[in-house]
Amino acid sequence: MMDVLIVGAGPTGLTLACDLTRRGVDCRIIEQAATPAAGSRGFTLKPRTLEALDDLGVADRILAAGDTRGWLRFHLGADHLFDLRLPPASADPSRPYPNTVALPQWRTESILRDRLAELGGKVEFGRRLTAFDADDAGVTATLEDGERVRARYLVAADGGRSLVRHTLGLPFSGSTTEDMRALIADLRIEGLDRADGTHLWVTADGHMLAARPIPHADTWQVVTSLEPGDEGDLDTVRHALTTRTGRADLQASDPAWLSTWRYNLRMVERYRVGRVLLAGDAAHVHSPFGGHGMNTGIQDAYNLGWKLALVIQGAARAELLDTYEAERLPVAREILADSDRRMKGVVPPRVVRPLVRLILKSVMARQQRRTRNDHPVYRTGPLTRHLTGRRSRIRAGDVAPDAPVMLDGREHRLSELLRGPHFTALTFGVAPGLADPRVRAHTVVHPGRAGLVDTTGHLHRMYGGRTGTTVLIRPDGYIGLMADTPDVLPGYLKQF
Repeated sequence: MMDVLIVGAGPTGLTLACDLTRRGVDCRIIEQAATPAAGSRGFTLKPRTLEALDDLGVADRILAAGDTRGWLRFHLGADHLFDLRLPPASADPSRPYPNTVALPQWRTESILRDRLAELGGKVEFGRRLTAFDADDAGVTATLEDGERVRARYLVAADGGRSLVRHTLGLPFSGSTTEDMRALIADLRIEGLDRADGTHLWVTADGHMLAARPIPHADTWQVVTSLEPGDEGDLDTVRHALTTRTGRADLQASDPAWLSTWRYNLRMVERYRVGRVLLAGDAAHVHSPFGGHGMNTGIQDAYNLGWKLALVIQGAARAELLDTYEAERLPVAREILADSDRRMKGVVPPRVVRPLVRLILKSVMARQQRRTRNDHPVYRTGPLTRHLTGRRSRIRAGDVAPDAPVMLDGREHRLSELLRGPHFTALTFGVAPGLADPRVRAHTVVHPGRAGLVDTTGHLHRMYGGRTGTTVLIRPDGYIGLMADTPDVLPGYLKQF
């Protein structure tokens, strides 16, 4: 029996496969498509996702392949209203990745596949799941070629039409607006300047067209709303380019990929049914506005990976897996609501369109800044213990802030010491007195003392660190525990 069978090799499944493989978990990842996906689909990687990908060892590759500028040129019909050029933010001690990165999904998947291969895994393409049966000891999956796979757990990362979700009979609650459709395509466009960044046209009758240059390529991602009767082909793109921009000089050609999208806003209410778990689009789908889809799936996988590994390796009870749903389901609810708000906000109501030049630029700038600061928190989650009344800038359940530190005479960032499958304990000024193979413990000290040296004082400021202050950082970089004394560490670790 193998440990985990992952169904679906998009960003969600690949993230989970990388995370489990580096933790020594025996897993297989299957994909029904015969070859890797070619379309851009998801296009934005957010700072929290980059922090997760840093832990997996690929953030530098993502940055090299993507674009952090985020420039936007907004048009109301044929009129150019404004340019939004929010400059990339500089990294600060707390956040090494302060910007979003524009990168087509196929490139993100390629980078993750390469990383999986380096770790000793591979994607099995052309392997379609047709059925499965789950019992108390595991899951038996049947593939299209007749192979039967026995695994301790099955994880569904097989998209919005998930066979696994359908087989489980889980309701996919929400709505689908049949007459709200869009075409997404990767193709060449002659006549647009790539240096202008993304172009967004909104017409008086409420239709939209967006064209975004694909980094390090000569193609564009085009998203255009469809009218009744539109076929969703190259001619549709050409017609939209002419009518919605008011320009006859724009020419579209050589589509590498086209896909029609319907406005879906749906999610499950259960992420786990016994030995079967759901992640990514198999659990939640929404509009592309807000750039949530790929990010939420990757973060689902990153939340689940360390928990599955601890349970499989006998270091935690199976109840730990219930915290996956408890932490990630509220995040999904919030992203569905935010995505819906942003979708409706793209086309301003007719009565306020005369004011759009005055108000929309500031609104979009605020949205870009909020997207940069999109770090979901688990402050009310079942693994969160905030046991201190001392004032600090962060709380248990938040992402652990980064900081420059020195250990054994060498300069590091705290995030470097967090990489890997372990928990990290920080105790300020005192030794933790903890012997647990799952935990790497450090005593945080000021310069001139032996321990983990807080070279700039940033750790003390962020955590409100005083003698005895204790912070336990989970393997996914979230703070599980904040307390005034390290005595509570063993009890916290024993809870699961």
